Amino acid sequence: MFKYRGVNFLKTVYRPYAPLISSLFFVGFSDRASWREFIGLNYKLQDALEIDGIFYYPDYHLQTFAGRAVKHILKDRRNFLYLQRQTLKREKAILARKKRFDWGGLFSDYLRYQPTLALYHICDDFIEDRLRQALAKKLPAAKVDQLMSHLNLPLRLNLDQAMKAWFLKTEDIAGFIKKYSWNFSRFGQHRWLTPQEAKKFLHSIKKDRHLNREIRKRRETKQAIKEAKKALGRKAFYVDVMQFFIYYRTQRTDILNKVFFNNYDRLVEHAKRLRLSYSDLINCSYEEVRTGKIPDRKILSQRRRGTVACFSHGQIRIVSGPEVKRFQALCREKKSSNVLKGRTAWPGNVKARVKVVHGPQDFAGFRAGDILVASMTTPAMMPIMKKAAAFVTDEGGITCHAAILARELKKPCVISTKNARRVLRDGDWVEVDADQGVVKIIK
Repeated sequence: MFKYRGVNFLKTVYRPYAPLISSLFFVGFSDRASWREFIGLNYKLQDALEIDGIFYYPDYHLQTFAGRAVKHILKDRRNFLYLQRQTLKREKAILARKKRFDWGGLFSDYLRYQPTLALYHICDDFIEDRLRQALAKKLPAAKVDQLMSHLNLPLRLNLDQAMKAWFLKTEDIAGFIKKYSWNFSRFGQHRWLTPQEAKKFLHSIKKDRHLNREIRKRRETKQAIKEAKKALGRKAFYVDVMQFFIYYRTQRTDILNKVFFNNYDRLVEHAKRLRLSYSDLINCSYEEVRTGKIPDRKILSQRRRGTVACFSHGQIRIVSGPEVKRFQALCREKKSSNVLKGRTAWPGNVKARVKVVHGPQDFAGFRAGDILVASMTTPAMMPIMKKAAAFVTDEGGITCHAAILARELKKPCVISTKNARRVLRDGDWVEVDADQGVVKIIK
């Protein structure tokens, strides 16, 4: 945690979005009317930072508002159904822009969609705790643990899972490139998959037995949902709340990436009208693009080398140049401690070598028995997760990908350490004491 202009900020997720997209997030977060329509609560978020691709949110959002939102949603089933309808309505509107594009309308729908981004990743632990407490009043502890291990897997396929299912069924390389290249082009960047890349991806998912296990586990999840709802009675909708939140936590970011990819040609056209390249456009803020007050070439050049998106007390700035270092120093974690603390996703104790994974380029160096350290895990990491002795992540809640896979694979897992990737180095020998949620450097 660190303080900036009187606000306490906490580290959350690594998502290196371009300044245009980050500033769109922040403008959407600060619209009180949109929040009120979205969830029925009087709220707006007016502070957030993106530094080195990491998003920092204020404690009033991550703790106070998250608790308030969950209390409201679980108070009455109608509150949850209203939120669900609003979410899917806004998703439908933003995806429809591919067919009826206009510049102002795209941004308008994008801004209205932002409460989904700000809400669905902060509530899962609160919901999981409330559901577990409700079940504990009706069932033995062992039965609660069994049910929760299955309820954490959403029945509804998110966009990534639907993509894999479609590709396995059709094996249509050209169709896959056309239909799903967006899923490999994120954070405002744009590229089409090559046929070789698509073939390699198809080969990898054909070999991935985890997909078949997920199908089997969904049968178990259906049974767990049935049993949990029967035990909960009038609170049975708690299960639906948890299922939807787990599903939508991933869905919402996929939607945002898909929309920018789908509208790339139109964005390029608008950039040309402003005498900009696409790269220049996404390095501008929303306000700069909206008003046409584009920074000079020197500033845009600085932004390509690194930026901080600063949203403080409702004001948005895109910081570049020497001032970036001041923000980096502000949030820099101390590296002197040999002990990291997080949350237990699956218990156990392991001593082994660390392998820090930043992306697919690090997969080749991963050896069987290594401890996987990452900002977060993704479905693409399944092959190395199978080889890992344990998982340690910077981010995530009890319903995140790493937690779900740790429970399935029965491997020790400590999540939400905040700074494991910065403290730990390849080759460090560490003890993962997942019983206590602690990771200790031995040498």
